[in-house]
Parts: sequence; structure tokens; C-alpha cells
Amino acid sequence: MIEDFNHVEPVIYASFYRVCADYYKAKAAFGQYYKNALLLLACIDVKELGVEDRVQRAYDLSIAALLSDTIYNFGDLLSHQIVESLRGTEHEWMLELLLAFNAGSIGNFESLLGKMHGQPLLVQQEAFLQQKIRLMALIESMFKRQGAGARTVAFGDISAETKLPVADIEHLVMKALSLGLIRGSIDQVDQIITIQWVQPRYLGKDQIRSLVDRLSQWETRVTQTAQKMSQTAPELFV
Repeated sequence: MIEDFNHVEPVIYASFYRVCADYYKAKAAFGQYYKNALLLLACIDVKELGVEDRVQRAYDLSIAALLSDTIYNFGDLLSHQIVESLRGTEHEWMLELLLAFNAGSIGNFESLLGKMHGQPLLVQQEAFLQQKIRLMALIESMFKRQGAGARTVAFGDISAETKLPVADIEHLVMKALSLGLIRGSIDQVDQIITIQWVQPRYLGKDQIRSLVDRLSQWETRVTQTAQKMSQTAPELFV
């Protein structure tokens, strides 16, 4: 009915998305809750929410992002002011956990396991979270290599970065390929993978610095190539 209207006030959309979010939260449909809860926040002024309400919504959104089997990009949430509501509260560790997943940091994830064990939903889905953090570690590893002339990676290197046995790497890569997180191919004989594309993602400060370094390397290579070309085919630079 709302879609059939020519014009709808934001307050109507807000009420609609609020009910949808509450419904999907009750159904434990994490992906749908995440989508509708973010759409709700787009229709209201977050500053008008009470402090407790902001913290609860940030906490619920974090849970949904972590437990959804379709969300592997946390940019929409991490770039939203709502997550800052977690700072200085008993739930601040949830923001740290989100940042650990975004960076694919297995070490930071493991350091927060004690906190996670106080949240029943996370405890129930710990096996899934263990797989998800390793998928994020794989994406981060491939992201660092993209454009650096090292797009072919051995199973052994991935094993070291994801803390999985070499025997489990093929399954992990196949999972990432099936989810559309990466594109490439697997060489089972030589135990290497070739990466052609990595899912765009939200970058933290360390990741941005890494990207700047890679751009600098690219600029250096382009300059060197231009110098060689100017020496071997000077007529091209006239």
C-alpha cells in the first residue's frame, strides 16, 4: 500500500520499518532485521532517540550483522553514527568485535571470546562465527594482495593467515567463491588459488594506509615503465 502512494512522509516509513525490524528480530531473521533496522535509522533523527534506545539498537544491529549468513560487508553499520553509542558502555566490546571481523583479525576475535560467551546467541552460533572470521581473514588477505602483483596464493600461505589446516583451505575458498566474496580459480594439483576480484568493503585507518602504500607502489611502477618507454620509443613522448 505504501509503495502505491505518490508521496509518503518519513514518519510513515519510519513506523513501517520499525514494525518490520521488530518482527524480524522476533523471528531471529538476522539479515532482514539488519536491513529494516538500518532503513528505520535513515528515516529518523538518531539524536532524538533516548540513550538506552540508541545503545540497544546499536547492539541489536551488531548481533544481526555478525550472525547473518549474507552480511560480509559491515560498512553500512560501521560508518553510521549509531555504533558510536556503544562506546563507554558495557557493550563496547561489541564494537571491537565488529571491527575485528571487518579487519579479518582472528587474533582480536579470539581475544574477545570471553566477552562473547556472555551472549547466548553468539555462543549458539560460535561455529558459524569461527567460519565467518576466517572468511573475513581470507578476504583481507586477498585484498592486501590485489594490485600488488601477487594474485596467485599458495594454500600454505592462506593456512597461515586463516589459522586453518591446509586440508581445509580448498573448502574455505570454495565457500568464499560461492558467496561472491571473491572471484578466481583453484588449482587443486599445485594447491594455489588465483584471485581476480575481491568484494569492495569498508576500510579502517590501517587498511586505508595500506591502500595508500599500494597506490604509491603503483605510481612508482608506472613512472618506471614510462621512463623505459621513453628510452626505447622516444617518438611516443614527443
